[in-house]
Amino acid sequence: MPTFEAGLDGVTFQSHGCRLLGMFYRGAGGAPRPTALLLHGLPGVEKNLDIAYALRDAGWNCLAFHYRGSWGSEGDYSLFQLVEDVQVALDWIVHQPCVDSARLAIVGHSLGGYISFASAAKEPLFRAIVAICPLISTARSPLSPAFFAESAEMLRGITASELKAQWDALPSIEDSASQFADRPILMLTGGQDEAFAHDHYPPLVQTLPTIEWHEFSEGDHSMSLCRTKVTGRAVHWLIGHLGQ
Repeated sequence: MPTFEAGLDGVTFQSHGCRLLGMFYRGAGGAPRPTALLLHGLPGVEKNLDIAYALRDAGWNCLAFHYRGSWGSEGDYSLFQLVEDVQVALDWIVHQPCVDSARLAIVGHSLGGYISFASAAKEPLFRAIVAICPLISTARSPLSPAFFAESAEMLRGITASELKAQWDALPSIEDSASQFADRPILMLTGGQDEAFAHDHYPPLVQTLPTIEWHEFSEGDHSMSLCRTKVTGRAVHWLIGHLGQ
């Protein structure tokens, strides 16, 4: 049985002819490790890499990567292709010898939480889902034109108006909830979230009564004042469901 050492690798892989950039946090152990795919939001200033480090310290692998058109990855950005990029990242993960493909989780923040749910609806290999301040329904939490303008400036190949139009066209996660209802789900939200307030979430909880939902009263959208609590809760929960 091979022994895997902890480390950090810069990785690249192709999505529809475009090179995507990623960071693979390798956990140490004497057998293939449980592994998380970590997704950032829009545009992804908060990348939640403290979770990646904590998972590695716990003996997990974690892949964080950048979608097409974001943060140096090639191609043009589109909300409609993010699930495709996740599938390519998953394909890369399952081919790594240090990965136990029976113990895969997906973790996402904000729009990344939405994409985590949407990806799990299509891909049963994701056996556990962690969503941090996730978007659930664009209709319940409209965002300002300034947000789309600022985000588009950090992305490639998309205008603010195109970004808003794509955002408004995203279906509610409740529409696909039955497709991942068999998986354990942890949802962590912030009581001071300036993007998605408390009332953004009860419709999903009513649809998925088995979801574990915890709101940090001091948390803003980036969980700035409670990062240690959020990271610890997520890592402990993942270990509880998929082991170490």
